Amino acid sequence: MKKLGVSLVAAFFVLAAAQQAMAAKAKKAKEDKPRGPAPVAKADAISEIRGDYKWGMTLQQVVDKISARIEAAYKDRIAKSTADPNRNDKFRKAMRDEIAVAKKNVVKFEGQKGPWDVSIIDQEIVQGQGLTMLVIKEDKSTRYFFFDHDSLFKMFIAFDKEMLQGKNFKDFGAAMQAKFGKAQEIFVNQSYLGVKERKLDHLLWRSSTGDGLKLVDRSEFYDVYCLVLYDQSVEQRVAAARKQFEASQPKGSMVDTVVGGKESDRDENDNVIDRITGKEVFKPGDRRAAQQNITVPAPGAPPASRSVEDK
Repeated sequence: MKKLGVSLVAAFFVLAAAQQAMAAKAKKAKEDKPRGPAPVAKADAISEIRGDYKWGMTLQQVVDKISARIEAAYKDRIAKSTADPNRNDKFRKAMRDEIAVAKKNVVKFEGQKGPWDVSIIDQEIVQGQGLTMLVIKEDKSTRYFFFDHDSLFKMFIAFDKEMLQGKNFKDFGAAMQAKFGKAQEIFVNQSYLGVKERKLDHLLWRSSTGDGLKLVDRSEFYDVYCLVLYDQSVEQRVAAARKQFEASQPKGSMVDTVVGGKESDRDENDNVIDRITGKEVFKPGDRRAAQQNITVPAPGAPPASRSVEDK
């Protein structure tokens, strides 16, 4: 009887995910064609978002930068605690642990779909094309680094709710335009359950050096707005590969829509008991909307969570 109950709960969650995926598909919008090139964003604002990272960096080079930043954040605390060996050891261990976590947060998109394909960065993914992602928690942010054949070309930054300050997308976009300069507004025309709607989808800028920058609305399922900075030429090629990949995928059942037609190496029911008891340990891409606390502040800020208080 218990097994049956668990199976029913599992079926409910799979059905809910399938319905959400179907709703997203039904609301697939037709984007307006931009009228001319996007305005050029302010160079200093682009530089702030980019931080110390440069296009073409390898995964290892980015990890080294992040490790150095973590070490710098702990440097003073370690130096000031030399007279207290126990406290000093705690700081050193916390620093090593944080670096170790950063090094582990790597995902390779080699063709087998998984949780990330129904996550906040699902529209950035293309399978089987040499794409790799590194996920880093920052002070008030989550930053997603994307590599094309081990070459950095895009950073996806998801703002947390504190930074949104209750603003709707249009109002938040106005605040971003005060920072970056006037943007090009891109609208989409969509139809859902017979109701047609034209809505602001994202704001678009460019840089004088070939960068693209956009502010995208991910509030419908995730309650966040995101900045995406990318190398325009590489992004165009990856986007074309994504479109070709999506066109090649067979159309399946409702559940197939969720899992993408391919089996994941993860048991879809492996955390059902956790969900029931309320003690779920989330896996990458599991958290949705009000469940998650996605964060992402100004570039260059030290990593957020510290396991040892600075006293």
